[in-house]
Amino acid sequence: MIEIDFSKVLVIEQANTRFHWCGFFQTNEPWNHDHRINPDFELMIVTEGVLKLVIEGKQMEVHPGNMLLIPPQIDFAGFGDVADVCFYWVHFEAATETDGSGKGWQLPFFSQEIMLDNELLLIQQMQTIKQMDFPDSTLIDAYLHTLLLSISEKYKQPLNAKKNKHYLVDYMKQFLQRNYQRTVTVEEIAHYFGYNKAYISNLFSREVGETITQYLNTLRLEAARQALLTTSDSIREIANQHGFEDEKYFSRLFSKKYQQSPRFYRKCYGRIEKM
Repeated sequence: MIEIDFSKVLVIEQANTRFHWCGFFQTNEPWNHDHRINPDFELMIVTEGVLKLVIEGKQMEVHPGNMLLIPPQIDFAGFGDVADVCFYWVHFEAATETDGSGKGWQLPFFSQEIMLDNELLLIQQMQTIKQMDFPDSTLIDAYLHTLLLSISEKYKQPLNAKKNKHYLVDYMKQFLQRNYQRTVTVEEIAHYFGYNKAYISNLFSREVGETITQYLNTLRLEAARQALLTTSDSIREIANQHGFEDEKYFSRLFSKKYQQSPRFYRKCYGRIEKM
């Protein structure tokens, strides 16, 4: 059994990594995760609400945008009743590296920092492929490999930058991730952290490479894109639920980012049913 340490990473061999199953879970009623010990790896990415788990006796709260990797033979269960929780999950088998070379995929057990956007689209495509029932798993295994590679590369990319990054940036990102569904101003952020508005704006732009507004809209658009595929809510409702008061402005930003209007995007990809 792999000993889990949520502050560290697991190096997985690229060979012999195989897809088992994937899905999307959604609930609006009080719920907690069943007690379970998986025979394989389970990767979870939360998109809404808070997933509350006890893993090997330790309580964990997985918030929107967080990623959790649970190895095989790990005892875990939910605690407390929670509602309005949505998350994607993928089960797969894989071997871990034992020679210390670190040449495989480096996957954190738990991450709050990786921006997981295209990864969710990959899981949605994996769901579609699974439903098509191909005669072998070659195609869906390739999608799984791409998913794990993408997470690994995103994890490794900022490691050097983190050493010199201002500590405040991560707190600002977490604040935005918690509050993107409502109107958030730079003035509010500056007041919350006790800094000057100009200083906060310049610091964030310098460290992140985009303005606070741009980063906030990225969070909102990605959450809205998921809602287009996982709910039957109207375009107006989705825009309002994700921090956009103006439906036309939302549609314009969405079309610019995804090269399709929200309506056509939903029509093209369809709605992914929970599994």
